[in-house]
Amino acid sequence: MPSRFYPFLDAHNTLSLATVDEDGRPHACALFYVCGPDLTLYFLSDPTTAHAHHLQNGARVAVTVENNNQDWKQIRGLQMHGIAFPCSEPDEEEIARELYQSRFPTVATAEMLAGPLGRARYYKILPTWLRLIDNRKGFGHKEEWRRDA
Repeated sequence: MPSRFYPFLDAHNTLSLATVDEDGRPHACALFYVCGPDLTLYFLSDPTTAHAHHLQNGARVAVTVENNNQDWKQIRGLQMHGIAFPCSEPDEEEIARELYQSRFPTVATAEMLAGPLGRARYYKILPTWLRLIDNRKGFGHKEEWRRDA
């Protein structure tokens, strides 16, 4: 697993997730995430959302993570393809909860969030392809990784 992607993912907390419904209509949303082992990304979401419906049985997704308001010479961002689905095993859910609450302590303590979080579910994205773009190393500099089939 290429370690060069972890510093970038750990330095950010919001991803853009693109999904497609059963009729081929695209959908995109922004979500807080945490990076776990094997570059797995975990996020928390209400199961009634459009993207959660799209991921019900596992689905191919596209993801981006980037800095906002960058000068073109400083652009850094990550593109990802992967498969996303709900965390279904108790140990998966426990890993997601521990990582998520460690990064976002408010999730465990904010009374105002208790209701919505009580309905929320953990999901994970297993990356199949990553591309890190870093114009600081030269215009269009890219580093890629693919999961072996």
